[in-house]
Amino acid sequence: MDPIILAAHVQATGAQKLIDVGCGCGIMPLILAVKNPEFNIIGVEIQRELFEFARQNTVTNHLERQVCILHQDIHTVLACDIGGQADILISNPPYKKMNSGRLNPKSQKAIARHEITLDIDAVFHCSNRLVKAQGKVYLIFPSERISDLILAMQTHGFSAGMMRFVHIKKNEPARRVIVCAVKNSSRPCTIAPPLYLYASKNKFTAEYVSMFKP
Repeated sequence: MDPIILAAHVQATGAQKLIDVGCGCGIMPLILAVKNPEFNIIGVEIQRELFEFARQNTVTNHLERQVCILHQDIHTVLACDIGGQADILISNPPYKKMNSGRLNPKSQKAIARHEITLDIDAVFHCSNRLVKAQGKVYLIFPSERISDLILAMQTHGFSAGMMRFVHIKKNEPARRVIVCAVKNSSRPCTIAPPLYLYASKNKFTAEYVSMFKP
């Protein structure tokens, strides 16, 4: 759910360079490459198996000229490694703090869910190095951790340009928050109308369904 929702909120046109931190099997690079043929996309994935999946998915979908997948720790990636700073960085980062909740015994799922190799502070620390001035960072994160998110942004020179809360249904608390953070910007933040996943009678909302269409 989260990668689909996040990819649908990336707002950019033209020849943009985009980097996906922790790209997993490559779902967001594939979606954004198809919707934005002029994008130059780099996916970074630390886990070997997921890196192989992402690379194969890129080849299978004939997008290898547009999408490059790196098997690397984002902490070691320099701007020169990706041909200069990016216009946009996206991430669906691990969302559980270490020592919170049950740690999945499978390392692949544990790394994806818990802040083992990457945390929200590191996302913005790396973004400061890899994103241009006035560049944007898009991510989706649990709404209950919004204070951690804002602190990480401010610590590393970013401010929220847009926030949107995601609810399963109306009259239920938000589960996620989508953020577009801007580097070295003093513009006010726009709070977008909430996104609801389910309408009445447990049917998906039209907006959510539209995110799965080409």
